[in-house]
Formats: sequence, structure tokens, C-alpha cells
Amino acid sequence: MNAEEIIDSIHKKLPIQRLSLKSKIFGTVAFIAFLTFFGTQTLVVLGVIFPSYTAFMTIYIGMFVFAPAFFISIRDLLSLQGKQEKTILNEMLKKNTYLEHAAKILRHDMHSGINTYIPRGIRSIERRLDEKTIERLKLESPLRLLKEGLAHTQQVYKGVYEFTDLVRQDSKLEILPVNIKNSLESYLKRTSYKDQVIISEMPEIYINEALFCTAIDNLIRNGLKYNDSDTKWVKIYMKDSNTIAVVDNGRGMSKDQFKKMIQPYARIKDQKESGSGLGLNICVAILGEHGFKVSSKKLEKGTEIAIDISNGVKF
Repeated sequence: MNAEEIIDSIHKKLPIQRLSLKSKIFGTVAFIAFLTFFGTQTLVVLGVIFPSYTAFMTIYIGMFVFAPAFFISIRDLLSLQGKQEKTILNEMLKKNTYLEHAAKILRHDMHSGINTYIPRGIRSIERRLDEKTIERLKLESPLRLLKEGLAHTQQVYKGVYEFTDLVRQDSKLEILPVNIKNSLESYLKRTSYKDQVIISEMPEIYINEALFCTAIDNLIRNGLKYNDSDTKWVKIYMKDSNTIAVVDNGRGMSKDQFKKMIQPYARIKDQKESGSGLGLNICVAILGEHGFKVSSKKLEKGTEIAIDISNGVKF
């Protein structure tokens, strides 16, 4: 995170302090203007009687009373805000250290278990069991579930790995040309909701496959989760040559609601479904890393999420 982003983040956390600062500056200026006005009126009256003395006093009071008082007040107010921003900056840096440590655990310490030990264990079990033993002990279904669960875990891990890689300084998103339809169908084939997703023909574009699929999967799950229809579905297609549409037949989400829901930890009041309030925020962040823009439109029944890919990497 660069300095500009840090300051911007701080200002988002300081709306009350900033408003208070503006109010105090305005109050200071108004007070000095008040004194200046009545001081000037007094000096005008005195000027009729003592012209030279009054001219001298006007310059003196302006230079050595009102101006210093004004700048000292502004300096103190800015200093107060600086201390508040510094406190929040230190807090953010501390939490960022925790996030970097968590990312290290996910990227490295979990890698061997998910991609080495568990696969070896499954292969070892399969070598020790012949077909008759598997059939006799009814192990075919448990073994299949183990392998599918491992494949799904590895798929999720790959997305997490790529996402946490972005916290590293000077990191760059690794992208390759990928056919969206084939990639999404491969990603969804192990999910319980694959039959509820209809994917039309899609182009080949430059994306980070793991991250892009993670983002689209979030939109799919939201479309099915916040949905009261008897038959739930999500359709993914090219709205035009530069826009991917993700459409569902759920409750619908307006443009204004979307803007609120992409904020971290945003939740609809009294919402019956559980959730962290982070999924959509992370989804939009991932697509933003690709240079894509995301918008929402409420339909007569459901939501249309439009992903503008025109600013992405071209062939």
C-alpha cells in the first residue's frame, strides 16, 4: 500500500474528525472576522479624531494580533488531526503485519499438507486396496469423496494463494489467456450448484484464472443464496463484446445497494442469511486488480452484474 492509499484510507476512517476540523477552522475564521469588523468600526470612529494614530494601530493589530492568532489556531487544529491520523496509521500498519503473517501461513505452511501429504496419503491407501477389497468394504464412495474434497480444497487454496500474493510489496498479478467458459465450467464441476449455472459461449481473455473464478463464483453463490424463487438459476453470458453479464432470478440489488454492499463488512439489516460481509468486497477487488469495472442493475426479477473488461489486458 502506497502513501496515497494509506492517507486515503485514513481519511475514510476520519469523517467525524475532518468535519470537526473544518468546523473549528470556520469558527476560528468567523471569530477573527467578528473581532476585525468591530475593531475596524472602532478604529474608523477613532480615525476621525486621531487619524495618524488610528492608521498605525490598524496595521499593528492586523500584523501582530489577528494574523498570528489565526495561524496559531490553524496550526493547532492541523496538529490535532495529524496526531489522530498517526494513531490510525500505526493501527493499520499493525493489523497489516498480522495480515501478512496470516498470508505467509496460508501460502507456505498449509501448502505441504494440501498439496503433498494428503495426496500422498490417498495414493498410498489406493495402492494397498484392490478392487475386491474396496467393493467388500464399500470404500468406493468414501475414496471418491476424499479425492473430490481434496481437489476442491486445492482449487480454493490456489485462489487464496494468488490473492494473498497481492499483499506483497511490488507484487504483480500473473495473467494468462484463458477461455472463460471452459475455466468456469471446470471450476464449478465439483460444486453442488453446478447444474443451476448456465454459461454461454465466452471469449478468451487475459486473467488470473484462480482469482477470476473465485470472484465469479462469489457472484454465482450470492445469486443463488439471496434468492426466493422455486427454481433458482444464474446465467453468465457476453452482454456485448466488452461486458460480461452475471444474471440471477433472486431478490434483486439496485445500483445504490450495490455501492453499499461492496464496502467491507457490509450487511443488510435483519438479513436472515449468514455471512461475513466480505465476499462481494473481495470479489470487486479481485476484478479491479484485472482492470475490470463492476456495476449492478436491479431487474424486474433478479440482478444483473455487469463486468466491463474493456480496460483489461488485450491480446
